[in-house]
Amino acid sequence: MSIVKLSQWEMMLLEAARASGFVDEEIIHKLRTDNRAAFADVEGGRFDFSDLFELAQQDLLTIETAIREGYQIKFTTINGVKFLLNKRYGLTAEADYTVQETALDQIRLKDDALAAVHTTLSPNWRIIELEKFPTSKETVVRIELAQSLPQ
Repeated sequence: MSIVKLSQWEMMLLEAARASGFVDEEIIHKLRTDNRAAFADVEGGRFDFSDLFELAQQDLLTIETAIREGYQIKFTTINGVKFLLNKRYGLTAEADYTVQETALDQIRLKDDALAAVHTTLSPNWRIIELEKFPTSKETVVRIELAQSLPQ
């Protein structure tokens, strides 16, 4: 099966729910039963989860697969990458890595997290491994906007 693709907004909703303590099967159950009220307090009500519920109503298998097996973001902005790093791995811009105009630098990730980021980010980003730490199974990386090829 090919990898499920989510919009950046759908990723943000899913990762915000996870960061608020919802486990994957709980999210799936709430989507299946149309329990919108369950997400009302996620980040103080900052997000409207309607789009995630609409996706579940249109294609439940796709959202369940994305939640259980992973997904790729269709197109990611730099703020989307920062959001993903924050919600999924607890990393904060400028505290845990540096921010440049088209790149995030000196990001330290566990190897399994790095593998997940590789598959999750949209193709408009590339990950450059800067330094490996085999004993702690971590890698310092730079995530940068991929340059388009000349026509």
